[in-house]
Amino acid sequence: MKVKEFEDMIFEDWTWRKREVSDLILIAETEENTVLLKSIILLLYAHWEGYIKKCSKTYLKYICDDKPVLSDLTDNFKAVALKGITAEMLKSAETLTLQNEISYINKFSKIDNHSIHKHIKIDLENEKDKNIINTQDNLNPKVFKNILKIIGLCYKKQYESKEVFINSYLLSNRNAIGHGSKELFKDEQFEFEIKSLKKLRDVTLVIIENFRDELLSFASQKLYLKSNSDKAETLTKAFEEKLEAEFKEIENRYA
Repeated sequence: MKVKEFEDMIFEDWTWRKREVSDLILIAETEENTVLLKSIILLLYAHWEGYIKKCSKTYLKYICDDKPVLSDLTDNFKAVALKGITAEMLKSAETLTLQNEISYINKFSKIDNHSIHKHIKIDLENEKDKNIINTQDNLNPKVFKNILKIIGLCYKKQYESKEVFINSYLLSNRNAIGHGSKELFKDEQFEFEIKSLKKLRDVTLVIIENFRDELLSFASQKLYLKSNSDKAETLTKAFEEKLEAEFKEIENRYA
């Protein structure tokens, strides 16, 4: 997979998701009712979880296709590879022999010289694959943070500033609706009305699109390599500032 292909894939996958949310909100603006508002929450969450998962897997696939050796990559990728080796050994636990243990030790000791694609397998067509990127069917900030660690990105302070939006307004309400509860989470910052849902949409989309653009920058500049760690740090700071500016703009828009 080349950079252009990676870019096309993640933009194409996001375009239809964003359009669906926008179309539903347009309908709700002309005919605001509880059913439509609940549907917005459910659809927004579905694309929040679905896109973060798909984008992360595609990024890992891109790196695997590049076939760098693990010693050249940042440490998170070595950790993922070691997890894969360990999982293989545990599968044969019932027939564990000295030979199996020796094989495991040999793989472990030589892993730095192995290409990443030998130990990380990504199946983009398998939506149920949770081997590496696992949203746990409940993509809250804690799970999102773990996914970022796996792929080598930083969980930014600006993400922390919007944890209430994701945890309470998106996750709690999605779970309540999904379980057939009549009671939804509301407070002085969030009324169950179209204006609040549009703000929630904007916050969620800003997080998603910054995540997407940062991954694209990491891919195109090969910031997953240890040798580019200083560049990665500089880029991360730039995205932190970008997020802060965009969140301020949203707050002003709905003031």
